[in-house]
Amino acid sequence: MTGDAHNPDAVEPEIHGRFMGPPDNVMDTFRKAFDLGQWARETTYREMQRLVRAGDPAAHAYGHLPYEMTYGIYAGIEDRLLEGAIDSHLHVYPDFTPRAIDIVQMAIDASKAKMRAIVCKDHFFSSIGQAWGAERALNDLVERGELEQPCKVFGTYNLAWSHHPDQVHYISKYPNLGAIFFYTFTGHGQAGDRLHITNGKGELASDVRECIDIAAENRICIMTGHKKAEENLVLMAYAQKVGARVLITHAGGGPMAFSAGGTLEQCTELAAMGAYLEVNSNKWLPNMAWPCVDPNVMMEFIKAVGPEHCVANSDFGQVLNPHPLDAFRIYMRGMLHYGFSEEEITIMVRTNPARVLYLED
Repeated sequence: MTGDAHNPDAVEPEIHGRFMGPPDNVMDTFRKAFDLGQWARETTYREMQRLVRAGDPAAHAYGHLPYEMTYGIYAGIEDRLLEGAIDSHLHVYPDFTPRAIDIVQMAIDASKAKMRAIVCKDHFFSSIGQAWGAERALNDLVERGELEQPCKVFGTYNLAWSHHPDQVHYISKYPNLGAIFFYTFTGHGQAGDRLHITNGKGELASDVRECIDIAAENRICIMTGHKKAEENLVLMAYAQKVGARVLITHAGGGPMAFSAGGTLEQCTELAAMGAYLEVNSNKWLPNMAWPCVDPNVMMEFIKAVGPEHCVANSDFGQVLNPHPLDAFRIYMRGMLHYGFSEEEITIMVRTNPARVLYLED
């Protein structure tokens, strides 16, 4: 519950639009550290610096004012957007590492928020059995009248250790399968053998093609995992041919964008081929992984490629980060503040994730 924390009688002016971003020197250092290239940025910080240099006596408070004077945005404004929403990328316990919340409690919290579904990711193994158990427990609470409504709980199957197509064939028989992931932490040599999406000639590897064929035939969503943009473009070109539905993981926003979705031009090309571009709050909200985040970058990305091509989710659940649902709520408030309409946000949190997960059918 969000409570009643809104003051509808406030008379101070509303300030909406761009967010305060970190100073240029901080972001430039951060970009160089991650070799992020040259992405232009202009934020209200520049105006604040101008006032400071001009000796404006109110300059010390200028940075605080935009943060405090968004009177049109309040806790709970996102409640109606959460109804029927889908968080298509979150991390829960059990896992190989501690998580902020276990899968059963996450399902309960999503049910209370009247969400339609959650999709739980594991970097190494299947989370489908856990999802089935959590949904079974949730339905039991609904049947006993302790919860108002159910919420679908999906797991994922990660092609972490090989691209053998039989995996996709057999996992398609399991209940509560939300998607298959191509490798994330494995495949790069971080764990297990190195895997290859292409065959060295710029062509999609034959076993990867078979995996995509089976996914398309069985209506299984494909999530790309941690891939370079060039790999995603080759993968998506084939997926388009066979009618597979693909979500490009970490396509927009923070540093991961430069190894996943790639440049704006590459993301636009992926979208033109029918891919959905993931824009998660993990790359928008400063956190333990990305302590230096310009919140405008993600919003500018969404506007540039168009909400109709984006799937918004949380990618939270890390033990030192916010509760995934809290992060999802704040993300929606941020979108409203930035000027996205409720219709546009609904497309990103309800319509598009339902389509890529085959739920609208």
